[in-house]
Amino acid sequence: MYKSLTAAEKVVMKAMWDSDHPLTLGETTKLLNESYGKNWKPQTVSTFIAKVVQKGFLKMIREGRRITYEILISLEEYRACEAREFVAFWDKGDVAEFISAYFYGKKAGEEEIDRLRKVVEGLAKK
Repeated sequence: MYKSLTAAEKVVMKAMWDSDHPLTLGETTKLLNESYGKNWKPQTVSTFIAKVVQKGFLKMIREGRRITYEILISLEEYRACEAREFVAFWDKGDVAEFISAYFYGKKAGEEEIDRLRKVVEGLAKK
């Protein structure tokens, strides 16, 4: 179980997870503003980064004057935890109920159903 992230902290972490290398504050600010539609100043991003560092999601790495941030909790770990908590709260842990709610008022396509079937069958083999 992880400490919960605010909406802004999630966007910061999404930028970190989407990157193929550890980011600096400047790179993070640029990515958030250009790719995620934010208009944040470096000080704002620095505050959010400090909070996710405190929550144990990132580690600050100092290399001389350059500071980068190392990811400590993978996107896969975080998504799994968030998904389980969501389903536990809203659907009492019943994944079938969650899927039913997801498709409420929407028809699932054959391709989507086939992908879901393959995922479920793959889970049975684990």
